[in-house]
Amino acid sequence: MVRFGKMWKIQGLDVWMKRLSTAYMSMRIRLGTAMYALATASVCALLAACASTPTEAFSGTEFNNVEPAFDFQLQNQFGDVSSLADHNDKVIVLTFLYTNCPDVCPIITTQLRETFRDLTDVEDQVEFIAVSVDPERDTVSEAHDFLGKWGLVNDWSYLVGTEGQLEPIWKAYFVDPAVDNRNQLKTSNPAPLPAQTTGALDSLSQQITNAYLVIHSSPVFLIDREGQRRVVFTSPLDSTEIAHDIRLLLDD
Repeated sequence: MVRFGKMWKIQGLDVWMKRLSTAYMSMRIRLGTAMYALATASVCALLAACASTPTEAFSGTEFNNVEPAFDFQLQNQFGDVSSLADHNDKVIVLTFLYTNCPDVCPIITTQLRETFRDLTDVEDQVEFIAVSVDPERDTVSEAHDFLGKWGLVNDWSYLVGTEGQLEPIWKAYFVDPAVDNRNQLKTSNPAPLPAQTTGALDSLSQQITNAYLVIHSSPVFLIDREGQRRVVFTSPLDSTEIAHDIRLLLDD
């Protein structure tokens, strides 16, 4: 700039204005980039927070209060002592059966076997356990034979015990088995029989007496890898829904 008295002469004003405009635009661009980055970071944080919260619901009934599952020790089909705590690193599928069951138990076993087959890719992370509701007839050998008939003897655990051992377990898992004696042989003042037929009749009588039914509820519990009771299914069961919830617990 050149001064003439009280007057100022501006030289290169257009150049100076262009520089100012360029600097201003550059500042806006930098500010815009920073704000865009901040907004992007906020969105990413929001998405991450949402992703950390499961959005997929369980198919079964979820327990409102997550509590440790009642643990116990019983003999399995090989005669070894087993407990839930032995499988705390797995999702446990727990149900209640008896080996002489003619109706409900085969249906439950069929559905759970389908579930088992749907989980071949994660089968080492899931444990299927059946607990007896018939301490009188369910022995170690009967449990072994039962699982053998279903092709599951090396894949599932069938746990048996005395009535005293089993009753607290039934109570903890809302299972209330009751014996139905209507199929048992009933006699009143039987006539004397020839000696040669007595043994055969005694054998038949014992078979009929042992042919009782056990009326019981048939829940299927899912226990997570922390040993907590999370989901329960009741009849009618759907193998796909059970497999779905097991996978949710594995991802939990």
